[in-house]
Amino acid sequence: MSSGEWLQVINDDVELSVDKMNGDFFAVWSGKSEHDGPWLEWSDGRISTKHPDQALYCKMLQIAKKLNAVVVDDDDHKYILSTDLLNPSWANQSTVVEKYSFWGKLISKVRG
Repeated sequence: MSSGEWLQVINDDVELSVDKMNGDFFAVWSGKSEHDGPWLEWSDGRISTKHPDQALYCKMLQIAKKLNAVVVDDDDHKYILSTDLLNPSWANQSTVVEKYSFWGKLISKVRG
């Protein structure tokens, strides 16, 4: 996604507005949120935020649908359903093996 596409999303959405004080691609969402000043920011083709509440998360899903994109967290888990923020559909998958593999690799490098 280009910066121009992001700015078009903001311009087309009455709930989003650019907040130039925080950057050219920083948008504030006017929807109801648990947090003051919920925001989204575009950088290098990705839109990000920190600690979204349920309302902002649902807004992110709406934007992703418009852009034919997906919402992912820092660990690349995909969020698809409106309930995924509080009860991720991927949470039932075992990540113990992945974590062990990482620690196993790290320990083997230290030992090696």
